[in-house]
Amino acid sequence: RLFEQVYTDYTAEYLKGPMYWHEDKLMGVLPQYPGEPIYMDNKLTSNVVGNLKTFSSNELAFLAFLFFGIGLYGNLMFNVYDPQWIQVATGNDFNVSYIVESFFLPISFFFHIACYIQRKNG
Repeated sequence: RLFEQVYTDYTAEYLKGPMYWHEDKLMGVLPQYPGEPIYMDNKLTSNVVGNLKTFSSNELAFLAFLFFGIGLYGNLMFNVYDPQWIQVATGNDFNVSYIVESFFLPISFFFHIACYIQRKNG
């Protein structure tokens, strides 16, 4: 009888732990990991930016400006200063470096957002 009581109490406490089912635990509802909250006091935490949470806001601002400059250079060179569509029309190839550099432009936006979040969190 004592064994049954202890077993029942232990099982009831165990089911209160991380093994219980709750609708908030369904995929896509709460993408938080235990111990790494995304929101605290209705503000985003540094855990939102993933691997960039160890960077300071100054470092992220530098990377945002760097990537913006490289991306803008690639876009302007491709379309304005060294038009690549004319190169293709004459039978030559694209300058691939301009294409690769232009991919840096959208990445700079995400660095900017991460910088803003880190700045707000101190």
